[in-house]
Amino acid sequence: MKVPFIVKVRNWVRRRVIKLQWRYYVNFWKMDIHPVTLISLEAKLDKSFPEGIHIGEGTAVSFGAVILTHDYIRRMHVHTRIGRFCQIGARSIIMPGVTIGDHCIVAAGAVVVKDVPANCIVGGCPAKVLKENIETVHWGRLKEFDTGDY
Repeated sequence: MKVPFIVKVRNWVRRRVIKLQWRYYVNFWKMDIHPVTLISLEAKLDKSFPEGIHIGEGTAVSFGAVILTHDYIRRMHVHTRIGRFCQIGARSIIMPGVTIGDHCIVAAGAVVVKDVPANCIVGGCPAKVLKENIETVHWGRLKEFDTGDY
């Protein structure tokens, strides 16, 4: 099936906008974000302490996700880390100071309040481990369902 021209143009523009957004986060705000990441244009990254955001290679942050590095009530600015090959689900919230291990999936709408070990799926409010010993590839896709088309 042939892909319509307008779809090709839209995808090309989208990739360029996402790359510009990455440059803005890294160069202007000094966030530590690997160049091979996919961050939705609607995701919210905390700019109160932007140097505290660390996102690893091959990670995808979905629309409406919020990654925090500050807590106004406790007057703290801390580092929030997301590992390699993770998927941060839509409308999830990563609280300040949390570390998410490599190859993790955070379910949509989850509120992560404590560290997440590597290779697991978490979900709920507050987030709890739902499944352990998973394997993910780029953008946090489960390896068993991967088709290899990135």
